Amino acid sequence: MLKKDHPYQVLGIDISSYKKDEFFYLIEQKLTGDGLPEPPLFVVTVNPEIVVQSIIDNEFRKILARSSINTADGIGIRWAVKFLYGKEVERITGSDSMETICRICAQQSQPVFLYGAMPGVVQKAADNLKEKIPNLSVSGTYSPDRIDVPFEELPADTQYYMSCASVIFVALGAPGQEKWIHENLKKLPNCKLIIGVGGSFDFIAGSAKRAPDWLCRSGLEWMYRLIREPSRWRRMIKLPLFALNVLLLKSSSKTKSDKKKSTPVQQDLAD
Repeated sequence: MLKKDHPYQVLGIDISSYKKDEFFYLIEQKLTGDGLPEPPLFVVTVNPEIVVQSIIDNEFRKILARSSINTADGIGIRWAVKFLYGKEVERITGSDSMETICRICAQQSQPVFLYGAMPGVVQKAADNLKEKIPNLSVSGTYSPDRIDVPFEELPADTQYYMSCASVIFVALGAPGQEKWIHENLKKLPNCKLIIGVGGSFDFIAGSAKRAPDWLCRSGLEWMYRLIREPSRWRRMIKLPLFALNVLLLKSSSKTKSDKKKSTPVQQDLAD
């Protein structure tokens, strides 16, 4: 039986304490309909950029508070949980999760839909997944011409095939993909799991290269991507802002704790 999730708050955003095997077991339960009620699972893979964005974007912050599970995507989130709580959380990214989720779907004959990225990229990603996982059913793919296209404005065949999918992967980039999911999830009655996966389609399609495993393990994947895509520097500015806010939070918590400990206990003295 799956244990109850006890998330850790990082700058006001809940981060799941589930390990990878527990996370995928939860998904398997959801897909089989084994005791997990509606609504669908809405998964957000949280990195430092997302947390910083949530500080300045109140709508996005509310969406993160309503999602089903927020996983630790990025070494920065793992560091923050360790620094603030002295606890370890496992990194669960959109890129790493997609193939595992698709294998679970193939085993259970549950169709998936890929939404987002460029037209050639999303179709190539679907083709590569089907080549790796022969029994995988991909109900369809679609690349919208803008991030905020409502479900009812999508082509009729796209609406139909998306409605048939049990799992929908949305690759529009944060916070756009999470906002799209929040606005349209109720229009997808057959969906059991929907997850924002950022640039995952590009990695699976081979149009973008992942950092070597040793760089990912050491937490330097961000540097590798910055070297390959210098235009990402604007996004990378959020990393030191995230670290500074976590340090300030820790310092503030310690100050409050110290003040509480130093407050004299008042006692009534009998005459």
